[in-house]
Amino acid sequence: MTTPILTKLTQAWVDDYLDLYNYAKHIGDTEWQQQIIEALSQKDIIIQNQVQEMQEKLKQDLWKMFDAVNRNMLQIYEELRKSQDIKQVEDLRKQVWELKSQRIDISRKIRRS
Repeated sequence: MTTPILTKLTQAWVDDYLDLYNYAKHIGDTEWQQQIIEALSQKDIIIQNQVQEMQEKLKQDLWKMFDAVNRNMLQIYEELRKSQDIKQVEDLRKQVWELKSQRIDISRKIRRS
C-alpha cells in the first residue's frame, strides 16, 4: 500500500482510538483506558495486520472475479459450438474478446497484489 494512503489510514485509526480514550476517561472506565493505551502502543503491528488482511481480501475477491470471467467464457464457448447463426456467432466472439480483456486486467491486479 502506498505511503500517503497508509499514513491517512494510520492517522484515522489513531484519531479514532484517541476519541475512544477520551470517552473512556469521560465515563471513568480506567480498565478500558488502559486497553486503549496498549492498543495505541502497538499501533504499527495492529495496522500492519489490518493492511495485510485487506490485501488478502482484495486478492481473494480478484480471484473470484477471475473465476467468474472464466465461467462466463466457458458458457459463451458452449454457445458458440451450438450456434449456427452468423450474427449470434459474431456477437459471442465480441463477448469473448471483452471477457479476455477483463481477465487480463484482473490478472495484472492479482500480480500486483
